[in-house]
Formats: sequence, C-alpha cells, structure tokens
Amino acid sequence: MEKKEKKEKKSFKEFKAKAKDALTPKFIKKREEKFAEEVAAVDLSRLDAPYNDPKKTGNTKVRDFSPWERWKVFLVGFIAVVVFFFVWWLATYLNSELKSFLSNPVDIFNALIDFGFKPDREYILWTHIGYSLSRVLVGYAIALVTSIPIAFLMAWYKPFRAVLDPFIQFLRCIPPLAYVPIIVVALGTGESSKYFIIWLACFLTMTVTIYQGIRNVDMTLIKASYTFGARDKNLFIDVVVPSSFPFILTAMRLGVGVALTTLIAAELTGGRFGLGAFVNSMGNVTRFAEAFMGIIILGAIGIIFDKLLLLLERRLTRWK
Repeated sequence: MEKKEKKEKKSFKEFKAKAKDALTPKFIKKREEKFAEEVAAVDLSRLDAPYNDPKKTGNTKVRDFSPWERWKVFLVGFIAVVVFFFVWWLATYLNSELKSFLSNPVDIFNALIDFGFKPDREYILWTHIGYSLSRVLVGYAIALVTSIPIAFLMAWYKPFRAVLDPFIQFLRCIPPLAYVPIIVVALGTGESSKYFIIWLACFLTMTVTIYQGIRNVDMTLIKASYTFGARDKNLFIDVVVPSSFPFILTAMRLGVGVALTTLIAAELTGGRFGLGAFVNSMGNVTRFAEAFMGIIILGAIGIIFDKLLLLLERRLTRWK
C-alpha cells in the first residue's frame, strides 16, 4: 500500500513539473514555432476547393444543397407552369367530357377578361376581390395581434398553458366548415361572422407555431444568460423574443395560407360578394370556367402574399 502511494506521489510530482515547464515562455515559444512550421508545410494546392464560393453565396453558410442562379429557378418554374396549362388545354381539347367539368384555360382567360376588364360587367371581379381581401386582412390582422401574446403566455407560464392548450389542440383538429351553421346563428350573415371564422382558423395555427418556436429556444442561451446574472425580464426581451422571431414570421406565412383556404368557408355564411361566394355561385350553375377563374385568382393572391412575407423574413432575419 505504501509503495502504491509513493508511486502515485512520484507521478503527480512529475505531472506538476511538466505542467510547470509547459507554462514557461520558452516552452510556449517553441510550441508556436513548431505549429508555424507545420502550417507552412501544408500544400494548399492539394486541398479540395471549398463548396461555399464567396463570390456566389457570400461568406455565409450554404443555404441550398444544389445552388442555382435565380434566373434559372424562375425560368424552370415558368416553363413548368406553361407546360401544365398546355397539357390541361390539350386534354380538354381532345376530350369533350373532361372539358365539361375541368373547363379550359382559354375559356378561363376569356372569363377573366369578361368579368374583370369589360365595362358592361361593371368590373364585378374587382368588387369580389376587394370584399375577399378586406375579410382576409381583417381576420388575419386580429389573429396576429392575439396569437403572439397568447403563445408567449403559454410558453412562459405553465398554468396558463395547462388551461388553454387542450382547447387549442381540440379546436385545431376541427375544420372551419363545421363552425359555419353555429356561427351564422350566433353572429348572423354579416361581416362579423366571416371575420370570426378567418380569425379562429388563423389564430389556432399561428398560436401553435409561435408557441413551438418559443419552446425550442436554445437552452444554452438561457443558461448562459442566467450565469451572467440576467433576470426574467432581460431573458425574455434579449433572448426569448429574438430567438422566437423567425418562428413568428413563419407563423405569419402559414396564417396567410390558412386565411385564404378558410375564406371559402367564411363566405358560405352568406352575402353576394367575395371570391368564395363567386366560386360557389358559379359552381352551382355549372359555369366551371368562371369558378376555376376564381380559384386561380385565390391561389395567385396567396402566392403574392407569401412572397411578400418571405421577402420580409429575409430582410428581418439576416442574422440567422
């Protein structure tokens, strides 16, 4: 036992001596010189070129595994859309049965000109678009304003989460069409019922998305903040809000899609104007060219809103 202790003491003394020598300026200088020699001996010409070319992607992380120039992406997408409409036209041109319910791209274009650009129609299409946009924007704006604080409260306080989470998860699984009869009885067929349906669908989706973003904040940042003496207020303002901001923008994009898909259900509550009412009324009288026109316009509006929010996201989250 004594021999073992003497051996351990001897090895510890040797370790201390080596550690002491390693801290001397002479040893540090010698180590740096050796490292410099090793770096100089590396043949850089034999190394593979880096994948991230700063001239093309900038000094940032690679954002795409197959980077393309923007004009190529746009061109390929444009060609794909043209080919799709051509195949659609060709199929309906060769098969009259398909044309009876799928209509035809040429007929849809003629319906767009007829309803949107001829004075004898009183530009009725723009009236429908105006009503639908106002309903979407109002319901969406109210949902955005209400979902952000609710999501933060759910993520920050467990009692608040315990009360609201079961209801949000339950309502999120029910399609908006199921609410229509009840909402019509409760709120009538005016604009308030349409706002409510769009608000409810957007609110549920946006709240869950923002809540998950807050819950996924890096715990290392939170622990580091507490280590440096941060209080709950500093932690919330300086860590949680900036870290969850990208998820808020993602929720905004998802909310736009939900608002437009819910618009049809909202406009089933009554009323003459709106793209949903227009598509429904044209479908009821088997005027499918006009109905498809309304559907395509809804999709185009959705793409425009999504691109605008994507541009906003890129501008505001360059630090990611």
